[in-house]
Amino acid sequence: MTGKSRLELAVGIFIVVGLIIFVSFVFLVRDFQIVKPGYKFDVIFGFANGLKVGSPARLSGVDVGEVKSSEIFFDEASSTSKVRVKVWVKKDARIPVDSQFWINTLGLLGEKYLEIMPGKDYQSLVKENDGIAGSDPVPMDEITKETKKLVLQIEEAVNSLNTMLAQVKSGEGTLGKFFYDETVYKNIEGLTEDLRRHPWKLFWKTKEKPVKK
Repeated sequence: MTGKSRLELAVGIFIVVGLIIFVSFVFLVRDFQIVKPGYKFDVIFGFANGLKVGSPARLSGVDVGEVKSSEIFFDEASSTSKVRVKVWVKKDARIPVDSQFWINTLGLLGEKYLEIMPGKDYQSLVKENDGIAGSDPVPMDEITKETKKLVLQIEEAVNSLNTMLAQVKSGEGTLGKFFYDETVYKNIEGLTEDLRRHPWKLFWKTKEKPVKK
């Protein structure tokens, strides 16, 4: 073997060893597994609210899987279009069939993820290829409408309060007369002065007149 051939062989071995080390390093850093033990099932929504492939799936707030795919289909039973979200979760994720599934928002950036709140019936667990009904999130336009209604109600309440305060200040109504009518004040002052001079009146009980038959 010539010197040139030896050099080419050494370079080839060096490159192969370097690639092996690089791939091993990537696998270790990402904790990558070629085959992940787990199972898939479907969650059916009427509104997916921007849930994307790769979004996390959380069970009791802990990441246990991810969204693998989503597709729209026509539901013959309800005569509406719905979304089938295929979810993969780890093998040890035990999810009762009476669990709640909904789409939640993560952080300030608004990233969507699948939230799973486990139920209580651990005798019946979600299995491979099961179809589970999810709880639809509230669309943003409905939230906006309800917020506008609440703001209008608050404005009406504030306007009513301002009107009542204006009537009180002008001496109108029962409260206005109570605070601003001098006659009411003088009557209360006179009653107080009379009771101060004759405190026995607080304990005096007038005799009831007999009813004539």
